[in-house]
Amino acid sequence: MTVHTRKAWWLGILRLASILAGVGLITTRLGLVAHELIGHGGTAIACGGKVGEVRLFWFAGGWIHYDLAHPFSLTERLIVSLGGIALELVVGVAVWIACARRTSLTGKIVRATGGAIVIHAAWYLAVGTYHGFGDGSIVRYVAGDGRYAIAIAGGLVVLGFAYAGARSILGTFAATIAGSRRAQLAGVAIAVVLAGGLQAALALGEVQLRRDETYGTVMKPERVRVVQQELAQWEKDLKARGAAIDAAARRAREAELAAQHRELPFAAILGALTLFAILAGAWRSRPGTETAITQRLVYLVAAFAVGSIALVIAIDAVFA
Repeated sequence: MTVHTRKAWWLGILRLASILAGVGLITTRLGLVAHELIGHGGTAIACGGKVGEVRLFWFAGGWIHYDLAHPFSLTERLIVSLGGIALELVVGVAVWIACARRTSLTGKIVRATGGAIVIHAAWYLAVGTYHGFGDGSIVRYVAGDGRYAIAIAGGLVVLGFAYAGARSILGTFAATIAGSRRAQLAGVAIAVVLAGGLQAALALGEVQLRRDETYGTVMKPERVRVVQQELAQWEKDLKARGAAIDAAARRAREAELAAQHRELPFAAILGALTLFAILAGAWRSRPGTETAITQRLVYLVAAFAVGSIALVIAIDAVFA
């Protein structure tokens, strides 16, 4: 007979949180290297170009500067820009399918990781295309009004994998935590918040500390760029006429321009729908057999996470 105590419950939560945080760091760090160097850099070289600067954040994103051989076509530019997303989709789907019959805890975690890779790629494509930032900015330009269909299609992929991933893994995660079904589900929620909060804090903190101008420009939505450009032109015109510009007038004009270029908050809507899909998948997830997360697995994941971060730091240092 197993006696579940509060200490055992918290121990299960902390072990699960450490696994989630470690797997998240491994996936995002190795994914960053593959996305930038292979997805963008590899396709740029394949199109006759060459790679220049590379900047990889330790915990956040990154960027790569490449030059394509002149003259290059818009199609080539589009292929290179979408190389990272395409690579993530192929790898993520392949891992998801390859691990479909795995029943072990490790096998299910690996399969869920494949699903997470697909979700990230589809999310980046959908939101970036709709709002015009990152790799999706050129898609927005090329597709025109067709960007809405691309964003919706990408969003549907996000929702489908969010539901399927939650359904396949959350019951297994719950079984690693001692207690009743309600206590287990609450424990999984706490572990996800702890792991996600840690990674978000590391990523956002690094972005704030680095203040990378190129990264900030790349990740700036089209709407924001247009508002800033029109605001700068307004200031230039007033100065040319010798008019004084106070802070209140500038804020009022900026608010007016922001209202003129307001668009549907697609990212927020997709985020809410994704959360609903995850909750729906969790509701339909099958209870797993109770299998405690071993200390060996915790150490192994931690070692790979540290190694992945070290790899990113080394590559960034080489190109610095």
